[in-house]
Amino acid sequence: MADIIPSYVLEGVASLIEIAGQDPAAIAEAVELNPAALYQSDVPISEVKINDLFEEAARVCDDRFFGLKAGQLKDLDMIGPLWLLVQQASTVGEVLTLLSENIALHAKGFSIFIYDHGEAGISVAIEISTPTLEYFQKVPKHSSVIQVVEHIMAVINRELLGSLGRSWFPKYIQLRHSAPEDITPLKKVFGEHLFFNQDINAIHLTREDAQTPNYRNPDNTISSDAKKLVTRELESKIGQGKSFVWRVERIIRTLINNQGVTANDVALALNIRLRTLQYRLKKKSTSYQALYDNAREELSKHYLCQSELSVSAVAERLHFTDSAAFSNFFKRRVGCSPSEYVQRMCSG
Repeated sequence: MADIIPSYVLEGVASLIEIAGQDPAAIAEAVELNPAALYQSDVPISEVKINDLFEEAARVCDDRFFGLKAGQLKDLDMIGPLWLLVQQASTVGEVLTLLSENIALHAKGFSIFIYDHGEAGISVAIEISTPTLEYFQKVPKHSSVIQVVEHIMAVINRELLGSLGRSWFPKYIQLRHSAPEDITPLKKVFGEHLFFNQDINAIHLTREDAQTPNYRNPDNTISSDAKKLVTRELESKIGQGKSFVWRVERIIRTLINNQGVTANDVALALNIRLRTLQYRLKKKSTSYQALYDNAREELSKHYLCQSELSVSAVAERLHFTDSAAFSNFFKRRVGCSPSEYVQRMCSG
């Protein structure tokens, strides 16, 4: 989450904070975010600060569902020029596919993946990337990403209601974090079928849902101007810094959730030779193993603090041979054992 994006993504946040009887400017300043970003749409802000803002607002307002509520106030038009293309998709499934393929235009801090399960339907998976010191000067105030995850999922869900009806609910929802004490607010947004402590954050739709016409494009018309605009935006991104590394990171984080992932798996996903993958990563001063280890460290911290998985379950989920191997890896990377990390970092 290192990129700079316009502050229009924070629309409605200040009002939600004020309704809770708190000062939006004070919360912004607490996370070193320019308070003007809460009231103006064109203030450049770091994606790191967005996560910090949502987590801090949830804490100060004593509202576990702050991000969820903020997500219900927004539509997908907050993603800027990309929406000129996405809104012209002919079906709900195409909307989600275009969004997943081009979301890098809007933000590098999160990714959207579509899994096609055939007649069983599709999954819309949300992946949040925790920033590293390589990309910014100061450590984020908050390590949790629960507020942003639920926020993004609520935004997507709200958009789906336009085509699928206001009484529609997803087939089911998966969340990596543990269940809050009261899950009623989540049920009101996503329905009854909620699963926590999962290996993915995802919204699941039936095949019929995916084939429903896109309500924003009832005539199935495609604007050439919209296509040209998005194409120009995409081309302007080519060759900028770590775009290739970013793609590799996302593939690793996606595949590790299932059967595990090797460098060869990543190369196949990118349709390049293994040697080419290794060469291109070396040119970016990194390697497959470094990115793989970073992903396992990041996900292990998340599961330890934000889920109810045991150390052995985390070890199994992240494909360590056993708990001892996981503990050795974690201590080498973090400087303490998983259990010590939970005691120091995950309380409160």
